[in-house]
Amino acid sequence: MWKKIMEFTLGFKTMMGLFFSAGIIIYVVFGFILGVREISFEMIVQIFFLSIFVTGLQYLFWDEENKVKMSVIGKLFVQYLLLGAVLFGMSQLFDWFEVGTKTFYNMLILYHVIYLGGIFGFSIYFKVLGMRFNQKMIHYREQKQGR
Repeated sequence: MWKKIMEFTLGFKTMMGLFFSAGIIIYVVFGFILGVREISFEMIVQIFFLSIFVTGLQYLFWDEENKVKMSVIGKLFVQYLLLGAVLFGMSQLFDWFEVGTKTFYNMLILYHVIYLGGIFGFSIYFKVLGMRFNQKMIHYREQKQGR
């Protein structure tokens, strides 16, 4: 039991770190384009908690021991709606922008572009590699646990 908890924690922490890094990079790149020259500690904390939420969605919808039995399109759509609602809620809670302003529409377009870009990137990954890497990793884990 303890070993499974530690394995899950390690995987969750690694995935969350990737999402956190991606969030910081996206903020820095697009913030620089929009004229923001610094990142506040508050924004770092907000990106941190957002990365925890996104990692939770990742495990809920896309884990090997899948908890949600839906089609891929259904999962993508539900994840799209949940993430969009959370981002909108956080934007209003933390005063990132006001609804109806130019910044709101820029962020709305940015959300769609990044979400679709992520879907496109993962689809290419799975089609080009044919999940060869994932299958090798599963085989390695089975050999390691068999010892």
